[in-house]
Amino acid sequence: MISLTAPGRKQPPAHYRTPVTSSIALAVVLLAVAWFALGLQWNLRKGNTLLRWLQGGLPLLGRRTTMRWLGSSVVELKIAQPTDPFLDAEVLVVLEPRDVGLLWGWGRLHGRRDFLILRARLVQPPRFEVEAGDRRGWTGRDALQRLALAEWQRADWGDPDVQVAHSGGRAPQVAHRLWQEFQATSPAIWRLSIRRTHPHLEVHLRSPSPERGSAERLFQTFRELALAVTTNT
Repeated sequence: MISLTAPGRKQPPAHYRTPVTSSIALAVVLLAVAWFALGLQWNLRKGNTLLRWLQGGLPLLGRRTTMRWLGSSVVELKIAQPTDPFLDAEVLVVLEPRDVGLLWGWGRLHGRRDFLILRARLVQPPRFEVEAGDRRGWTGRDALQRLALAEWQRADWGDPDVQVAHSGGRAPQVAHRLWQEFQATSPAIWRLSIRRTHPHLEVHLRSPSPERGSAERLFQTFRELALAVTTNT
């Protein structure tokens, strides 16, 4: 190999010949890998803490529950033997994407936080329909934006950020009472959906802190919602 170094001049060490851009790229890759590992562990700890808390209330929905992680940010809990009035039910623990720094930062700026989704199909479909969403929440406005609002009646629950569409009758009064019950169990409720098609019930709410008390109150409120929308009282 022919050297282009001038006679008598020492060749610079190899690390001086490494392009600066390569060093920066390597640092970025190492940072991303480290962030991913730390974020993954953070989510696992968060998820396991929430799962232990939820175990105290899950028997109110059914006798047996199966669990699986969907990626690193979602845990699916399926009720295998639901109790009446549920035909099937599931709980999703949705965590912030802490293992992907850019997504996590973008989500935080737009109001994303750890939250729960309670979803159920009932033995009997609800007698009425309601879609209520808090525009301040990560998922609060999505369902209402997809509705043909001209075909629905509107209700005012005293909060300008909470939009309510319903099918009429006592629907808004019943839903509002349960909305307030959920507020007592969670830092915030983002969405309450009561529909005659599957899923009959869907509730999105910020993940409660275990210090707020047992999960029994949360799932008891969900049972009360199921009973309230299917009975004639």
